[in-house]
Amino acid sequence: MFTLKVEKRENDSKGRQLRRQGIIPAVLYGKHLEESVSLQLPVQEAQKFLRTNFIGSKVELEIGKKKHLAILKEATYTPGVNKLEHLSFQALKAGEKVKSVAKVILSGKEKVKEGLVMQILDEISYIALPMDIVDRIEVNVEKLVLGDVITVADLEFVKNKSVEVQNALDTVVVTVTMPKKQVEETEETETAADEVALVGDTAEDEKAKEEASE
Repeated sequence: MFTLKVEKRENDSKGRQLRRQGIIPAVLYGKHLEESVSLQLPVQEAQKFLRTNFIGSKVELEIGKKKHLAILKEATYTPGVNKLEHLSFQALKAGEKVKSVAKVILSGKEKVKEGLVMQILDEISYIALPMDIVDRIEVNVEKLVLGDVITVADLEFVKNKSVEVQNALDTVVVTVTMPKKQVEETEETETAADEVALVGDTAEDEKAKEEASE
């Protein structure tokens, strides 16, 4: 678990001014906290944290001499330029369930020789206690073949009875389909076959008409 050193931020400090100084504003909130805590940290530290962590990742926030277990709840970016603006953290408390998300990560795609692996669902929404929180769910697809489908119900994470999954269990997570080019070639072949069949039928119809007229 990542430990992130942050500092308390003055409530009247302006986010835009802080960002110009290379500082990212942040906030820590939670039901059991008396009030939300305004925070700040160097942009380099924030970027380092985000390179290996996602929304829903557990993190230990070090604020002076105090440490808080939390999850990353939101990372806000400037539209268009993808520049980090703000981080939001939700404090965790033992025995208190929280709503979070886990990123779905596929492995073994390069070993699938037949068909094209398509990831339909990128993340799973769920409610769980701090001890059951995960930020990523790895799905191994190396044994899948053309036509195979993996749904939310197939994931091992979902089988944990302590976790309340918010997605419909029949939601498709990943499937193996025929490559687009191959689909187009198949459709072209079927169309050509239909045209040949129609020409053949027409020739037989003309022959039948000639015989009837005789």
